[in-house]
Parts: sequence; C-alpha cells; structure tokens
Amino acid sequence: MTLLASARGSAAAVVDAPPAGVAGALHGTAEGLAEDPFHADPRDGLERTGALGALRNPNFARYWATLCLSMTGSWVRITAMGVLVYELTGDPFKLGLIGFAQAAPELFVGPVAGAYLDRVDRRRVLVAVQAIAISMMTLVTTLIVTDTIAFWHLLIVALVIGTITGFDWPARMALSPTLVDRSQLQSAVALSAAAFNGSRVIGPTIAGWVIGGFGLAACFAFTGLAAVPFMLILMTLTIVRPAPAHGTSDESPFRSLIEGYKYIWRTPSIRGLLSVDIVPIALGMSYATMAPAIAKDVLHLPAGGLGWLLGAAGVGALTGTLLVAVLHGIQHRGRIVILSIAAFGIVLIVFGLSGSAWLSFPAIAALGLVFAGYSTLNDTLVQTNIDEGYRGRVVAVQTMLWGLTPIGGLLAGYLASRFNVQWAVAINGMLVLAYVPYLWFRTPVRSIP
Repeated sequence: MTLLASARGSAAAVVDAPPAGVAGALHGTAEGLAEDPFHADPRDGLERTGALGALRNPNFARYWATLCLSMTGSWVRITAMGVLVYELTGDPFKLGLIGFAQAAPELFVGPVAGAYLDRVDRRRVLVAVQAIAISMMTLVTTLIVTDTIAFWHLLIVALVIGTITGFDWPARMALSPTLVDRSQLQSAVALSAAAFNGSRVIGPTIAGWVIGGFGLAACFAFTGLAAVPFMLILMTLTIVRPAPAHGTSDESPFRSLIEGYKYIWRTPSIRGLLSVDIVPIALGMSYATMAPAIAKDVLHLPAGGLGWLLGAAGVGALTGTLLVAVLHGIQHRGRIVILSIAAFGIVLIVFGLSGSAWLSFPAIAALGLVFAGYSTLNDTLVQTNIDEGYRGRVVAVQTMLWGLTPIGGLLAGYLASRFNVQWAVAINGMLVLAYVPYLWFRTPVRSIP
C-alpha cells in the first residue's frame, strides 16, 4: 500500500520515496522482506510470561481494572446513544449521522495527537479527556431528566466526544506498554484488547437492563461515573519504560508528525499491518451503527433486545481475544489476519440478510469473534514491534483509522433509506470481502510468520 489513506493528505508532499527494498516489501517480494527486521521473529528476546503476566504488576493491574470499568461505561453510552437517537427520530440515516459525528473528528484530531503524544505526559492527556467526557455525560443526563433533549444536542455532544476520542484512544494504547517491563509487553497489549472486547460483552447488556429498569438518563449517568476511578488512578501511575527522546526538544510538532509518517513508510511490515483495518473498519463496522434499526424493525426484539444483540457480539469478541491470547505462539499470523477478514465479510453479509433472530444472534457473535480475533492479533503485532520513540505517533495513526467508520455508517444509512437496512449492511459486507485480494497479493502481510 502506498501510504495510509489518513496520512496521505497531510504528508504526501514531504514523505521520502521508499528505497528499493521497502518498495519490494510493499508488494510482498523477497528482496524487500529480507531487509525488514520484522521478519526475523519479533518474539525473540521476550520472556514468555503468559497471557495474564502483566497483572502481576500492581501498577498495571490498577490501571487495567479501572480501564475495564471505563470501557464498559463507554459501551453503555454507545448503546444508549443509538437507542435515544432512534427514539427521537426513527430515522436510520440519523443513526449513521450520529456515528459520523462521533468518529469523523478522529481523522482530523489524530495528526495533532500523534504530534504531541510522544512529547507530553500521556497520563495528563487522559485525565483531561476523562474530565471533558464526564461533563458531557452530565449534560446529556440533565437534558433527558428535564425532558429538553433534542437531536441537535446529541449531535454536538457526539462531535465533542469524537474530538476527545482522537486523543483518548492513542493515549491509552501508547500508555499501556509503558507501564510494564519488556517481558510483560505482549501480555499488557493482549489484556488491553481484552478490556475493550470484554466491555463489549458487559456494556450493551448493562445498557439494555438499565434502559428497561431505570431509563436512558441512568445510562449516561453510569458512563460518567465509570470514568471517575479511571481518572483518579491515572494520577498515581508509575511509568516503567519511558519513551526515548527522538529529535530535539525544540522540534516543531509538525516536523515530529512527519518523522512519524516517515518511520511508518520505511517500515513496510508496520505499514502493511496498519493498512489491514482500513476497509473493514470503514465499512464493516456499519453493523453496529445499524443495530438499533435491525433490532427494532427487522428482528422485532422487545425492550432491552438491542443490549442482548450487541452483547452477543461482545461474547464473540471476548472469545476471539482470548483465543489470540491462548494461541500466542501460533505461526502464519499474517495469513490468519487476512483470512479472518474474509470470514468477517462473509458473516457480515449473512447477518445483514438474516431476518431471523435464530440466525442473527449467532451471526453477530461470529462477527465479534472474527473481528476481535484478527484485530487483536494485528494490534499485538504492531505494538510489539514499534520503536518506543514513535509509539505515540504510530498508535495515533491506528486510532485515526477508526475515524473511517463514519464512511460505512453514512453509506449504510443512505442505502437503508433507499432500500432497507438489511441490504445496507450486506452491501458493506460485500465491499469488505472485495478488499481481501488486495491485502493478500499487494501487501506483505501474508508473509508475516
């Protein structure tokens, strides 16, 4: 892949042309792969501490426990936001629009985050982000309780949340590995992924119960409260492995950002791994955006049914994450990643066209499993091979890719308004499937051992 789409617009004019070896690796040739240190086993020199080894570190254990709670609150908010928008408007296009508002700012904020996260204390960034998120959840709760909530309120809140997420996700991803020794790095990355995917099990289910028992306002209040312990723990964390200094202290943020893009460019395996998520995230995640409409209008589920539906995806996701942790020594990981994306596209088509709860629940669980499996494996490969001095900038690019989700959400919303929500999801699945041959033949990912 020539360069990540998210980086192309801001850096194409200043990024150096790749040397011959890198260009060869870009297309999977032996010449390029031979020059890429990634392909000497990246696991060499790492002590096998087991999937839970990082939890023996009290510093990381405190962080991880509150991270799980915070992430659960985020999924409660995501679920409740979809329900609230659909109750207020009954319009599937506006579901896509709210998804756009929550994710699109990451594309613009990501470069800023990447420029600063290798230069500032990531803990302080996360504390500020949690404070803003808590204030937004307090506002939404108040508007619902006073019966003054409107769609435009949610649109503004979604834009704010999307903007701070551009700092939140890369800061979390870059912070986790610095809290543990090198020997516990793979465990820390896997556990962080498990926190994300485990929250997908618990969060939507809690949201469904809370909506049914206490109402939507309680969901947003829960999200705000869940962020408080995380914010407090951040203030007490000890950095075990600080990033080495790169460049000079007076180096401009823009130059620092460009150096990060150059690093990605000259490391073909990292670049290839980052390219993996572009289309599956941009189009494949539309099933989550359209889930409220599918639960209500296609499957005719009762109140709380959306929570169970997204909870099934979470169960699959947690299973996929645990499988990756258990099978950490598996070979041909690059091929497994690409084949899993093919499976994701196929199951997405099945889920979209299904009109039966008996098929839709296993299908969405399978979606969660294959997506979490390949994305956890892919993230682990990236995280364990980043030069520490570039970690913040590389994970910022990873996070920027999540800003592509509005493309699929808006496309699905448009297709749903023109045809129906089932075909909207299925067409996106077909597009994901069509991306697989490119990954297989035009990137070096399938050659990763």
